[in-house]
Amino acid sequence: MKQNQDVIARHRAYYAKNGMELSEDLNTIRITARFLPDEWNDLTDEEMEDMTLKEVEQEQKRRQEDSWRLFVSRLTGWLREAGLHEAAYLSNPMYPDVEYRDFSDFAEAYLVQCDESGAGFGESEWDETMGVRLVSWVPKKIIVDEDHPYLSARDGVLFNKEQTELLWYPYGREGETYTVPDGVTKIGYRAFAGYMATVAMRKQDGSRVERLWRRVFGNSIDSGMDAEYEIRPASVVKYVFNRNLRHVIMPDTVTAIEESAFDHCIFLNSVKLSNTLAEIGSNAFKGCKEMREISLPDSLERLIAQRRYGGWYGTNFFPDSLERVNFLGTRCRLQPIITSRTRRLGVPYITEPYTPQFFSKIFGSEKDVTITFEAGNERFSSENGVIFNKDRTELIYCPRWKSGVYTVPKTVVRIGEEAFGTLAYGACSKLTRVIFAGSAVTDIGDRAFSYCKALQDINLCSVEHIGDKAFSCCEALTLIDLGGVKHIGNKAFFGCKALTHINLCSVEYIGDDAFSDCIGLESTVTIPRSCRRMGSFTFSCFKKLTTSLETLRVPQDTKVIQPDNAISRIWSGESVPRIERY
Repeated sequence: MKQNQDVIARHRAYYAKNGMELSEDLNTIRITARFLPDEWNDLTDEEMEDMTLKEVEQEQKRRQEDSWRLFVSRLTGWLREAGLHEAAYLSNPMYPDVEYRDFSDFAEAYLVQCDESGAGFGESEWDETMGVRLVSWVPKKIIVDEDHPYLSARDGVLFNKEQTELLWYPYGREGETYTVPDGVTKIGYRAFAGYMATVAMRKQDGSRVERLWRRVFGNSIDSGMDAEYEIRPASVVKYVFNRNLRHVIMPDTVTAIEESAFDHCIFLNSVKLSNTLAEIGSNAFKGCKEMREISLPDSLERLIAQRRYGGWYGTNFFPDSLERVNFLGTRCRLQPIITSRTRRLGVPYITEPYTPQFFSKIFGSEKDVTITFEAGNERFSSENGVIFNKDRTELIYCPRWKSGVYTVPKTVVRIGEEAFGTLAYGACSKLTRVIFAGSAVTDIGDRAFSYCKALQDINLCSVEHIGDKAFSCCEALTLIDLGGVKHIGNKAFFGCKALTHINLCSVEYIGDDAFSDCIGLESTVTIPRSCRRMGSFTFSCFKKLTTSLETLRVPQDTKVIQPDNAISRIWSGESVPRIERY
């Protein structure tokens, strides 16, 4: 690598000014005792006047923690920027020496992404013969002066003074496996995390590559667009991360992994978590593209979705590449967690763990994700990735990758809410048939099969209760025999467009919009005499959808309920079949 000595000199002077020194070989960063945090923001006498002693202690502790986080964030930010990167211009477009390429995050299949001003470059603006060879230097070791009051180093890795918090793992450190020392209780903010760097592109002679950047402004001139052109230096984007690290082993002293701790550790394969781990921060393992499996200890109590360093809420705790998640132990101690928030109001939305929403949101993946619980678990059991309660009387969650035919075990009496899918959290969109192995299933919960768009066949003869939106938008369902069903919830079969025939048998209750937008039904549908209540828009079609249903035969004793918004729905163009009493 041809080093630009002027750049290195400026780099070294900048860090020396801030209390850090770069070695001659650029492999070691020494943090001197001069590198200190800002003074703690102590309480004033006026602030303490109306506070109890306990409140004063709590507020002082909070301010010290905030100051420490700010100091660590600033320090690790500088350490991330300590590397030097260059991009050389080549004529070969195949990028033979690029360290790592993953174009999934970019719109164009080029590493070329932006210049230093942040303006984006599209594929068409680059010469087809252009290639890029990335070269870089990253630090391999951290040294801290022994008299530093807050920091220390061990085997080239940065810790706090007491070595209870791991603060930063150098990008150039060698070795595929790292064992966190005993006594460490916390993996700090972005301790192992990688990042994206913008790299100036240079020619073989060291001069910067410049390209024509086209700016288009919004005013029209003679039916055309007024455009301004200017020359800007070209650059590329690359990931910077530890290329050697494959495995991390934690001692049982670790109780917390802070947010973004392993963010974009792209080659990391596995992390053995502590058996006393209590919390994991947001984005902790986001972007760990080679991680396929993770085992969560029974001690895990919290997934901290509120970002301490960014203020917003995020649920990318684990990588999208996961294929298997193992819940160890027997108790399952996770508490409700924040999964999203109303940005306008800043109000968090709380999701209960171990629900379909939880599994779909937290372990969402385009691949087949199998979730297992250890034998002897007090609350759950699993089989082929499907999750049940302990005695297997309720099916709680079917993984969204299930396809083809699925047979529900004989012990199941209830299909839980959203067990097979919803629009918001994904559905079993490849499932074509569900078979009940026995006749035990009597209850299907709300939204249980919602948006299972490939589902064609399901036998409901033993079912007595169908919840709200249970089969809504199951667009491939063609024939339903409701057998012993007594209760059909609101919008239970809403949007089942392929449905042609229904046998209501002995149904007693039909909810509002239960069969709305079922445009394929035969011309006449008869409601059985057993039905005591039915919504007036049960068989309606939204606005001007074409439907073959013309007549609804309803018994004299069946009560037809009009919803509060009946008039407005009719005025909006919603069509309702003619009711014929018998």
